[in-house]
Amino acid sequence: MSKHAPAPVGLPIDGREQPTVEGWTFPARNPATGEVLWQVPDAGLAEVDAALTAARRAYDATGWSTDTTMRVAAVRSFQAALAADADRLALLLATETGVPVALREEHVDGPLAGLRAVPRRPTAGVTVVVTPATSPLAVAVAEIGRVLLEGGTVVLKPAPEAASAALEIGRIGLAHLPRGVLNVVTTRDVDVAIALTLDRRTDEVSFAGSPVAGERVRAAATRAGKRVRTELGAPRQLRARGAELEQVVTGAALAVAANAGQARGVPSSVVVPMSRYAESLALAVEAMASVAVGDPADPATLCGPLRSPVARDRVLRYVALAEAERADVALGGRSLDRPGWWVEPTVIGGVDAESRLVVEEVLGPVLMLVPDASARA
Repeated sequence: MSKHAPAPVGLPIDGREQPTVEGWTFPARNPATGEVLWQVPDAGLAEVDAALTAARRAYDATGWSTDTTMRVAAVRSFQAALAADADRLALLLATETGVPVALREEHVDGPLAGLRAVPRRPTAGVTVVVTPATSPLAVAVAEIGRVLLEGGTVVLKPAPEAASAALEIGRIGLAHLPRGVLNVVTTRDVDVAIALTLDRRTDEVSFAGSPVAGERVRAAATRAGKRVRTELGAPRQLRARGAELEQVVTGAALAVAANAGQARGVPSSVVVPMSRYAESLALAVEAMASVAVGDPADPATLCGPLRSPVARDRVLRYVALAEAERADVALGGRSLDRPGWWVEPTVIGGVDAESRLVVEEVLGPVLMLVPDASARA
């Protein structure tokens, strides 16, 4: 797929690409420039019905859930096709969500290699897989692989900002998976997403994303009698001391700058001994200042844009909170003066251990240093 090629015009449902009944769409935008790339199908309740009907039929009325040999062969073929398209998928992620191609091992190649077609005990049923805008392909591939190998069928509902990657996965699956086994529903409508999770034909809901949204999904799906699996975001904190202090601080800075901090498990704060705080701050600033910021399609780029204007503004609100708390914004802290949704690689020192900056996920290229008077140097 070229940088500005249109996404598929239909939704991969029941073995073919289907246009939405209402013909609604929403724009996919390039976060590096803000420009409209293409239109994405915006599903409604008719598409929910079609996708769940197809998934239910494939589970109940075919040999998919009982024929282990068929499942393993199909998933192996699907994995090989995805791997053959890895270059295109990496460029698509860079174009639509800002994931630098330099990080394709973590976001594309590694997850595809991890889709191992090995037999598993049948436990899954019709599963709605809800994926986030951060690490969208990695999360989707892992959950699709798990459900399919456990004999289940999938309706994939991606975050709107990463819809095209999900459509590509579904389109590739059309040629390698039986009809109705993998279906994709892209939508901006929260009511449509809720309908997927609460429908009587859904057996299981798998959700990855924010803790607030995840708890809402868990509560609603549990009340409806669904099995629920959640993978919720949470901040990660490191401690730096002794001979490893330089390595830990520098490594954390580079890790949180990569993909503008938009990944699971990124260390967003480091606790350092008070006696070495000035040294730690200088190390963090030096590492962050070295980060290559730019076009995510450029292999030299480590830090690309935020995935949406909402994500950018969220990060800037955390910077404003740091200033209000009299923390030290030692580097960055501003949006870049260019088209798209950018935040400078940022270092904030002197952050209190109980601050929201530490206990909440910032999901931006921001490293916090927390000085600790009780920590050993």
